[in-house]
Amino acid sequence: MMLLFPKIDRKKTKKKVHEVLNAYHSLVRIAGEKQGLKITTTYILEMSQVAYVPLKSAEKIIDRKKLAEIELTKIMNAMNQLDPYDRQLLYDKYMDYQFTTNIAIYMNYHMSESKFYRELDKAMIHFAESYESGVLLIEK
Repeated sequence: MMLLFPKIDRKKTKKKVHEVLNAYHSLVRIAGEKQGLKITTTYILEMSQVAYVPLKSAEKIIDRKKLAEIELTKIMNAMNQLDPYDRQLLYDKYMDYQFTTNIAIYMNYHMSESKFYRELDKAMIHFAESYESGVLLIEK
C-alpha cells in the first residue's frame, strides 16, 4: 500500500527542484518570452501574452519552443500554489533577472544566513509538492 505521505529524501528532492528552477531563464529564452513570467505585487505568476508565431524553418525549433512553454506553465502553476512568502523567496533566488546572490537575498530579507537556508529548503520542498502533484518528490 502506498503511503500518502512517505518519507522524503530532502536532499535529492531539493536537487531536483534546483534543476527545474535553475533552468528557468533558459526556458524563458527558448519559449521566446520577453521578460519571463509576469509577477504581481503579491508574487502571483502569469504568462505574458506573447503571440506564438511558428517558425517554418524547422519543426525541431517549434517543438523546443512548445516544450519550454509547457515547462514554464508547470513552474508557474506550482509557484502559484505556494504561500506568498515561499513564492517570493523562490522567485528572488531563481527567477529574478538581477541574478542576486544568496547573501544579498538574505540581507534584503533581514535574516541570518542559516535562517535563509532553512526557509529556502522549506520553500523548495513545498515547490516539489506543488509541481505536478509531487512528481519532484524523491522517496527514501
